[in-house]
Amino acid sequence: MYKIRLLERLSALEEPLLVAGRPVDRQLRDSIVVHLRKLLNTRAGSVPIDPNYGMPDMSNIAGSFAMGTTESLSESIIRQVARYEKRLLQPKITVEEETREVITLRFELSGQVASAQDGDDVLQPFAMIVRVNSSGQVFVDPKVDR
Repeated sequence: MYKIRLLERLSALEEPLLVAGRPVDRQLRDSIVVHLRKLLNTRAGSVPIDPNYGMPDMSNIAGSFAMGTTESLSESIIRQVARYEKRLLQPKITVEEETREVITLRFELSGQVASAQDGDDVLQPFAMIVRVNSSGQVFVDPKVDR
């Protein structure tokens, strides 16, 4: 199975510097993050080939911290990730406290990725921070342990 998406592989043929010097595992993780940014910022129904691809309208969701809203959003994220990002195995999501911005919802999305070591795929943990601001825009960044 290829680690990066088809269009990323084609882009790398035209611009080899996009992947030059980056370990394959890093390319995989970066590719997952980029795809999740696109997936979670696409509104459901806006992609003609698959009306289920993308998230429901979240333009007012982050301003209301009602528990049902947070749970519904968590379920939507997990459903989209499980269906459209197969490289992230066993995805799970936890709600985190956002300390910097009051009107932002923050989640940790974690799972495992198959990492190539000595020719074998080894499952390794991978976590990202997902933030949804008051306008419904989603930000996805790899989690950095400190």
